[in-house]
Amino acid sequence: MSNKNSGFSIINGDAANLTHKTVLVVGIGRGGTSMVAGVLSKLGIFMGEGLSSRYQDNALLDCLQRNDKKQAKKIIKERNSCYPVWGVKKLRLWRWNHLFRERVYVVILRDIFATANRRVTLYNISLLSEMFKVLGLNFSLLLFLWLTKRPLFIASYEKALMFPEEFVTGLSVFLGLENPIGFTDAVQFINPSPPTYTNTLVKFKVIADNKTYQGYIDALEARQIIGWAVSLLNTGPVVLDLFVNGLYKQTVSTHLSRLDVSSQDPRFYEHCGFVFYLPEEDSLRPGDTIEVKIAGQNIALNNSPQEFI
Repeated sequence: MSNKNSGFSIINGDAANLTHKTVLVVGIGRGGTSMVAGVLSKLGIFMGEGLSSRYQDNALLDCLQRNDKKQAKKIIKERNSCYPVWGVKKLRLWRWNHLFRERVYVVILRDIFATANRRVTLYNISLLSEMFKVLGLNFSLLLFLWLTKRPLFIASYEKALMFPEEFVTGLSVFLGLENPIGFTDAVQFINPSPPTYTNTLVKFKVIADNKTYQGYIDALEARQIIGWAVSLLNTGPVVLDLFVNGLYKQTVSTHLSRLDVSSQDPRFYEHCGFVFYLPEEDSLRPGDTIEVKIAGQNIALNNSPQEFI
């Protein structure tokens, strides 16, 4: 008997016998969900419209950010009518799960240091505090997996990198994909930190060319909101207002160095970063809605508002 660790496991039965199903990719941010969504796309499963290097469905993402459940239902209904099997990289673990037809879960788990360190590299935040956060998010994910009765395919990100052919084979068997045409492409797609993923910190953010102001919320912490904003009319500081659950909290100006932003687009300049520091009594709680706007104008940053989780 072989003691080889395959790197994946199937729980609650496979999904091969489900003729119609929705494949929900879940995991922790920066933990390998984009890799899994890309593999599914290469295997011929429709994963959404307007996909970037992160294989995130922009149509459903927009519904989530606007809390537009009605439009989400419409999109899901249209997908169900077009595709017997389709999937989406899940945007929130428990959000609107019941809307999806015959859902099955593909779960990717990654070393907590690697997940946290990726965020530290991007956002210049504390490694140990981020590791604690990732640990907590993993606990919530495991609790969800413990409670659900739906079919689960659980895999190790590190093992998928080591044995990509075994990973794709196991995933195909779980979903009932017999001899998928894109098998070779799916196997070759699996590689650590591809340039199309790591080099798109700004470009993946769906920036609209006709806006006077551009900006993004990069990270939400209990007591910090981190991001950047620029004016396309001048290179001076941009004044920003913070609203939590619709209530004004404070104002800051951009002044922090963000070479990662200025290097991505000739219209952007270096000192465009900002941080809102919240006092302890105003710490964010799960479910809070955070919105950052250009001061004195009803113009929100590109991915604002957001829900704190």
